[in-house]
Order: sequence, then C-alpha cells, then structure tokens
Amino acid sequence: MSPDDSQITDEDFVRLLTSYHRRMLHYVCALVTNRAHAEDVLQEVSIALWEKRHQYDPDRNFFVWMRGFARNKVLDYYRQQSRAPAQLSEETVHRIIERVDAQQHAVEDQLVALRGCLQDLPEQQRLLLAKFYEPLSNVELIAEDLNIKSSTVYVRVHRIRKSLLKCVHRNMNRMGVFV
Repeated sequence: MSPDDSQITDEDFVRLLTSYHRRMLHYVCALVTNRAHAEDVLQEVSIALWEKRHQYDPDRNFFVWMRGFARNKVLDYYRQQSRAPAQLSEETVHRIIERVDAQQHAVEDQLVALRGCLQDLPEQQRLLLAKFYEPLSNVELIAEDLNIKSSTVYVRVHRIRKSLLKCVHRNMNRMGVFV
C-alpha cells in the first residue's frame, strides 16, 4: 500500500470540514463566549486543519481530530487575551475545556441513541420530521400535502419528539449512561 492510499482527497476533506462546521462552532462557542471571537477561532482551526490535511488518518474520528486543533486554538486565544486585565488563567481554561469535552462525550452518546431511535420510527413519522425540520419548512404546506390541519402537524411532531426523548433515555440507560 502506498502512503497515498491512506489519505483522502482535498475535496473529501473539505466535505468533512464543512459537515462538522456547525458542530465545531457550538464546541468553540462553549469555550469562547464572544460569538465573533469564537468564529475567528474556528477560522484559525479551519486554516490549521487545511494545512495539516495530509496528516489526517481516515481511520480516525474526524471530529475528535478537529476538536484537538480547536483546543489548541482556544488555548492560543486565551493566551493572547491573558495580556488584557481580568482574563482566565491557563489552568482555568484547561479545566473548562475538560468539562466541555466531558459534556461533548455525553452529547455524542445521545446522538448515537437518537439515531437508533429515529431508525426505529415508522417511515411516515420519519418523513414528517424530515419535512418539519427541513430548512425553510412551511407547516401550512406540510399540512396541505398531508391533507391535515396545521395544528395537527404540530401535535404529531410534538408526540414524535416526546416518544424520541423516551427512547433516547431508554437507550442511554442500556448503554449505562444515565440522563
């Protein structure tokens, strides 16, 4: 196997990078509360990832790899900010990152449980959720398409969400993670 066999194309790398962008922004925003600064940090993360893209091993979890870069850039951000009065110490920043990372693992477990629950839903319910949560969805058009009232769409989605929450809790308990 040549060294290039274990690498992904630039196009695939960009797809990975953009697919995790929103999730990574949430992660960085949990660590850098100023949204504009968090976006700047994420931009630095993206640049660093791009520069190191050939070091990425496709057998590794991309988000975990990306999060490592984000941690470093957040630390850099706070080091730069430490020159200003009333900023967090590096030790405090490390403790915050540890806490956010621990919560991130819980979120990932919940996502795994939710995906399983979504797969178990009847197809009609999955389709309704997909339509409802589609960007720029229109409840009136969904109701018209299903030949029901708009209020019925909301009631059905509420019931589906309630059953998904129960299912996620059951799955989390089975995984040994209690919520």
